[in-house]
Amino acid sequence: MYKWIMLAATFWLTTAVAAETVTMPPRFTTEMDAGTLLRAYPLGTISKQAAFSHHGKANRTVKLPNGMEGWVYEIGGGAQARTYTEPSGEQQQVEEKNGGFGLRTYTLEFDDRGMVIDVLYHEHGRHDGLTALQSQYTADMALGAAKAP
Repeated sequence: MYKWIMLAATFWLTTAVAAETVTMPPRFTTEMDAGTLLRAYPLGTISKQAAFSHHGKANRTVKLPNGMEGWVYEIGGGAQARTYTEPSGEQQQVEEKNGGFGLRTYTLEFDDRGMVIDVLYHEHGRHDGLTALQSQYTADMALGAAKAP
């Protein structure tokens, strides 16, 4: 009898977990408008594991000024091959990303539970410094104003 109860409990837990679906965020691309991506990013529902599975390994990790962990993804920017000569005379070919035109960075900010609580966007241009929280708040306020009598 005990085995049947444990089997039923395991089945119920497995079914309950499988029934939970997480809306995955849009992928970081150069084609998608940054504002659209930030407004669509589901905050508070994406774990570190889900972010890693969806976006892949980050280019680097940082500690943000508020003490939270951030994963930085660099998109675009155009890679450039350069040849460097070492003091020994040996030459080495290195591919470098251009830090200027076309480089976009998205930084996933994680809370203490390991959930994405914000996405910080950076580019060298007019959209520099956008965040998902800011974009979603602005969109909600505009929607609320449109519904007001």
